[in-house]
Amino acid sequence: METKYRYILVAIFCLTLITRLILAFTIPNFTYESYFHIEQAEHITQDGFPQYNDPLSYGGRQLFFLPLFHYIAAFFGMVLPIELVAKVLPSIFLASLTVLVYVISRKISMNETASLFAATIAGFLPIIFTTNAFTPETLFLPLIFVAIYSFLNIDKKNSLYIYMISFLLLSILHPATFLLIMGFGIYTLLSFVEGKEIHRAEIELILSSIFFYIWVQFLFFKNILLKEGISFVWQNVPPQIIQEYFPLLSIPEVVILVSAIPFLAGIFVVYTSLFKTKDKKTFFLISLVISTTLLSWLRLIESHLSLSFLGIILAILFALFYKDVTEYFTKTKWSHLKKLIPITVVILICLTMIFPAITTALDQETPTSNDIDAFIWIQENTNEGVGVLALIEEGHLVSYYSKRRNMMDTNFALVQDVEQKFKDLGSVFTSSLETYVLSILDEENIQYLILTSRAQQKYGINEFKFLSDECFELVYNKNAKIYKKHCTLTRE
Repeated sequence: METKYRYILVAIFCLTLITRLILAFTIPNFTYESYFHIEQAEHITQDGFPQYNDPLSYGGRQLFFLPLFHYIAAFFGMVLPIELVAKVLPSIFLASLTVLVYVISRKISMNETASLFAATIAGFLPIIFTTNAFTPETLFLPLIFVAIYSFLNIDKKNSLYIYMISFLLLSILHPATFLLIMGFGIYTLLSFVEGKEIHRAEIELILSSIFFYIWVQFLFFKNILLKEGISFVWQNVPPQIIQEYFPLLSIPEVVILVSAIPFLAGIFVVYTSLFKTKDKKTFFLISLVISTTLLSWLRLIESHLSLSFLGIILAILFALFYKDVTEYFTKTKWSHLKKLIPITVVILICLTMIFPAITTALDQETPTSNDIDAFIWIQENTNEGVGVLALIEEGHLVSYYSKRRNMMDTNFALVQDVEQKFKDLGSVFTSSLETYVLSILDEENIQYLILTSRAQQKYGINEFKFLSDECFELVYNKNAKIYKKHCTLTRE
């Protein structure tokens, strides 16, 4: 790599990282799901192990998850405040995608300028600009592209070791590593159909990856698999909200989320690669596109992660598109317009990616500071062991800030009657029948109810509809409202 390109790449990385950090610290709090992962990282720093037996989630239960992300966060959390780690570490992980996309793009396109544009697109993809999300996906995305790059360079000895290490880490980081496994299968099929030779080393690596992945997943999730069967793949998500986790998006929606530039360029490259150039390295990337699309369509992977992965792959394919366009102009009588292509791309990236990315960050769903103060009040002013009812996404806030039992949160695996629980939770926010609500609260052993500003906005209410002075006391009223239950239904 020439020195000037190295400097430009460093500048792209720094611009991406600084932008992410500014936005992360501008927004005071984290996304709702993040608080579960922060709590696990804190638990590791204190006890050395994740909290697989959680006494607060759903009133007490066993959890199932892969722990690598939490151990890495806990390692840094031993010397830095965990909430600082939770803002900085994901930004570094996702900013590193610029470097990874650059080296992969250069590998397949042999064009420095095209690779730099691909890196910029990857850095500012709107779908991954949730700067306040502290989740395993923030490490999964860069790590899977380390594995992809090393697989593309499998003929080199060091790359083999890098692949083995990265795949091992992926297997204990996130179940979505199956994306890569399925991509290998489609890559093998495409190569066979097109008569492309697959080297023995590739076959051995693919087979060993499949067996190792299956072994690790069975090791961590065997109880879920044995109890729920194949349905464990859908995470026991209540049917009422499964569309939120696995939405069937239209093409216009996908274009908006991954940006028009990489999407349209990706379609062009997929077409030319499958029916014209038939390059083997591009076959592998296209296989990953097909893999992601199929798994998303079958609702085997959450849409946000699948679109994030797809967007980064399309950013890499953009390098091939840029190379083809510049070469085309060189061969025509409009070759003098070639110098306008980089300027045009820069303008389009600013208009269709950078500004939407910043907007995405500013529109993240995070709890307000006033709501968090209410959850902290519960911890300071209630007895240990009481149950607290909140929105399902706020369940992790009850566990993290209030240190009290929640009725529900977003970890659904192995929860019995999850559909009925979700229905009951919604009924508390919508019903005007006090006896009906009391029966739910008694059954779930709930003593406090919190109506946050988010809940008020979600249901269009300022207070619960079933309230009576005899049974419910307003004990906190600062934007968010907290009620204490005094009544219990008499059972004969």
